[in-house]
Amino acid sequence: MIENIKHTILVKAIELFKKNGFDNVTINEICESCNITKRTFYYHYDSKKTLLLDYFSLVDENIENKLKDIDNETSWLDKCWNVKKIYIRGFADLNADILKNLIKIDMEKQNQMFCYKLNDFHPNTKRLRQMVIDYTRKAQEAEEIANNISAEDLSYCFASAFLGLAVSWSSTGGNYDLVEASKKYFDLIYKKIMV
Repeated sequence: MIENIKHTILVKAIELFKKNGFDNVTINEICESCNITKRTFYYHYDSKKTLLLDYFSLVDENIENKLKDIDNETSWLDKCWNVKKIYIRGFADLNADILKNLIKIDMEKQNQMFCYKLNDFHPNTKRLRQMVIDYTRKAQEAEEIANNISAEDLSYCFASAFLGLAVSWSSTGGNYDLVEASKKYFDLIYKKIMV
């Protein structure tokens, strides 16, 4: 029951953030939307910021189905891109205003959500990043990409490029397709060095 309330608060708050902008939504409005008291809100979250950091628990709800679809891909490189796309789509689905605030909150709290290297910020994010490294390694073994650069370095290079895209996309109001732009960087980083 308690987890259902926490989930409801998160879902309703994200809906309000998308509709009205993160800074324009008050805790009172979130409570009204969920039909809860402020005390209930603060039992689950100590602020809107910590609530927003919990966003990826929503993305995780359908992750297993998305990962099953990846098994149907024919190449390791395609599998690698599709794992990255799950992560990227999670950010793009937020909208530019929310992503901008999420980046700021992450920087303030030094959570390393946007760190380019593997870390323990979120278990599924770490899992996806490790899958990317594993698929990159398998793509190298299958000679889909060059073997002279480590899988970790390729993955970290793309993660760094994506961070730049995420900041640019969120600071310009999301005026381009984040997934499409990320795919271009992926192709440059991974395919340009094909054997």
